[in-house]
Amino acid sequence: MLKPAPPKHVWITEAYEREAVARFSQKAAIPPLPALILWKRGYRDSQAVEHFLNPSLEHLHDPFRMPDMNRAVERLIMAREKNEKILIHGDYDVDGITAAALMIRGLGRLGIDSQPYLPHRLNDGYGLSEKSIQVAHQSASNLILTVDCGITAVNEALKASVSGIDLIITDHHEPSDELPCAVAVLCPKRTDSVYPFSELAGVGVAYKLLTALYLELNLSLDELNADLDLVALGTIADLVPLINENRVFASLGLEQISRTKKIGLQALIESANLSKKSITATAVGFGLAPRLNASGRMANAELGLKLLLSSNKAEAKAIAYQLDEFNKQRRVVEAHILKDAEQMAERQINEMNPRVLVCHHRSWHEGVIGIVASRLVEAFGRPAILFADKEAYLKGSGRSVKGFNLHDALSAVRENITSFGGHEAAAGIVLEKHKLRDFTLAINKYADDCSEDVFASKLFLDAEVQLDELCEETKSFFHKFRPFGIGNKAPCFASRNLEVVGTPRVFGRNHIKFTVRSDNVTLPVIMYGGADLILSLEPARPNALDLAYRLSSDDYWGVSRTQLLARDLIINHSHGEQNA
Repeated sequence: MLKPAPPKHVWITEAYEREAVARFSQKAAIPPLPALILWKRGYRDSQAVEHFLNPSLEHLHDPFRMPDMNRAVERLIMAREKNEKILIHGDYDVDGITAAALMIRGLGRLGIDSQPYLPHRLNDGYGLSEKSIQVAHQSASNLILTVDCGITAVNEALKASVSGIDLIITDHHEPSDELPCAVAVLCPKRTDSVYPFSELAGVGVAYKLLTALYLELNLSLDELNADLDLVALGTIADLVPLINENRVFASLGLEQISRTKKIGLQALIESANLSKKSITATAVGFGLAPRLNASGRMANAELGLKLLLSSNKAEAKAIAYQLDEFNKQRRVVEAHILKDAEQMAERQINEMNPRVLVCHHRSWHEGVIGIVASRLVEAFGRPAILFADKEAYLKGSGRSVKGFNLHDALSAVRENITSFGGHEAAAGIVLEKHKLRDFTLAINKYADDCSEDVFASKLFLDAEVQLDELCEETKSFFHKFRPFGIGNKAPCFASRNLEVVGTPRVFGRNHIKFTVRSDNVTLPVIMYGGADLILSLEPARPNALDLAYRLSSDDYWGVSRTQLLARDLIINHSHGEQNA
């Protein structure tokens, strides 16, 4: 099968006021290039810069500003006084697992009796359900507290109420027009919310509830904040914007992960070969999170929760090994589905060229299709929705491109959908099998009415620079911008008219290494997936190359040097230019 051609990027560099940025750089005593990035990202006064560069717990917002927070806290205090049992209802992804672990630990320190319930992805589906209400009955729980789910569970909330079970919902997904009937509904995306930050992960909302509870009881937050490792893990894994409170959670929580005392987290780190290393957002995204997610994708998410709550080294090591094996299985299944999905996507593009790719196969594993949808978005530069068979229904997972709000799109075609939930970039969908064609036509009609510019593959550059501007002072200052992620991308630069030095070489499966030079500055470059360009990179030809890249470090024999991670390049041929 031919590999899908990468989308041609349009390089976009936002204009800025040079004199204003120069004054800002001088006043703030920040090197020019980092000052430019801060300015462009809206950090322009001393307080905003301080909060960005030095995240602190003091920067967190008052939790009582969230609607219903007082009611939630009062109900939990009543549960404590009456020795009631609480069912903690989580979700099967990393956000839901870490939120459940955080809540169980946080309530447990207060002597509140709670037990977890995590739905099985394949058997139970997402969110609050009749089964979870039955589990609450069977466990004699007087209260269900959801984490990372429940905001659209209007019917289920009514059933819980009729059953005599109180309900507190904590969630971060987009609410529907009607809020569930509950003691409290904590969600920063509520339309009536005045909470200053709406982009918390589910574990972040859970942390805010525990913070409010501890403050109301006049208790120290030290033990709660020792669990910021869990908050960071769920926040980074859920791909929420790493700005505002999420930046505080991620920054301080990553430090906690690197020195965590949690036996289960230590075992997870060891299984990912990250022991004795500083844990970064990349390490979480590609090392820790996939293993925890594998429990919910390939087996039961309760295994991941059990690991995070474990205090037994032998047990934790055994569970971490199981999760590693599940993750290996997940990768094999993912590769097979990706191969099928790429073929379907290529055929659709060749025959109809839809703006939204919609693919279905009866044998696909529903626990993996979300990952594959992300891969299709990366490969083809357009939204992708994949469906797997679920008895009489199709269960789908969608991912989107920047500028195309998937939740809004699904809302617009809801007459073809049984149920859906999610947010702008990702969503879960259930529909009847016979409605697949109508759904595909409807969502593409919606997409056709959107601006064509939304579907152009864009590469946003922070600045065009000369290589000699990438000095050590500048590079070192950019370390303060970490952790990078959604909402705080690693800066992306472009340099023009570079010369390729020496002989490029292929490494790994299809990656390439080469060296570029401008004036007297020479820097190494890595381009993942760029091996097919090796014959186009002609050495010793002046002004041969325009390069878009991010800064990285190459640690060789204990010596760190600047390295460029190529995002895109333009080869300047004598008879025109070629986008790669």
